[in-house]
Amino acid sequence: MLYFAVAALVVILDQSSKRIIWEIYKFDGGTDIFDGVLRITLSKNTGAIMGILSGSKNLLLVITIVSIAALIFFAYRMRYAPVTKRVYLGLIIGGAFGNMIDRIATGEVLDFIDMGIGQYRWPTYNVADIAVTVGAVLLILGFMRPSRSPHKEKAVSVE
Repeated sequence: MLYFAVAALVVILDQSSKRIIWEIYKFDGGTDIFDGVLRITLSKNTGAIMGILSGSKNLLLVITIVSIAALIFFAYRMRYAPVTKRVYLGLIIGGAFGNMIDRIATGEVLDFIDMGIGQYRWPTYNVADIAVTVGAVLLILGFMRPSRSPHKEKAVSVE
């Protein structure tokens, strides 16, 4: 159940940060935090990452629901995996849920973290996006790296 505790924490942080940032900046659109490198910039995204499939709310919801179902099945299969891998999977599940809540509620995802130098900017993102990205990268690296003590890990079974 560690996955779901981590996922719940991510959803709470994601949704509360979006609501707080929206309430503070809804009239002026954002502010500079660190010399133009880090800014709060309100952006509503009707698509996936970088606006892919923009305006395809129903398709994105189906993809998200199928992805979350697959992640939950994967979590079940990984129930004996090391704690770190379960935490990483929980980050991905929580991030997916966080953005899905926005899509269901408003048809778009609120992004607000804007980073870059001058005209070279990273696409605006949010806490859910951070959780999915960090979780996915660390999970992939965790599977690529050999286990320190493979005999201590229980085999994953399909019951």
